[in-house]
Amino acid sequence: MTDRVQAKKDLQFCCDELSKYQNLSRAGLRHSELVAIDNIMIRLKEQIKNLHFTLEN
Repeated sequence: MTDRVQAKKDLQFCCDELSKYQNLSRAGLRHSELVAIDNIMIRLKEQIKNLHFTLEN
């Protein structure tokens, strides 16, 4: 039960973080910064997918 509650909290956190990065203005950022942001968003999307899978089972 505790694991399920923690997974829901983690899912909400990841979704909130992803939303922040998606709404971030990219104007004036260097290429390396854009790549870093994209990598963070990819990692968050993978974590969200894994948490959804965990909560389904």
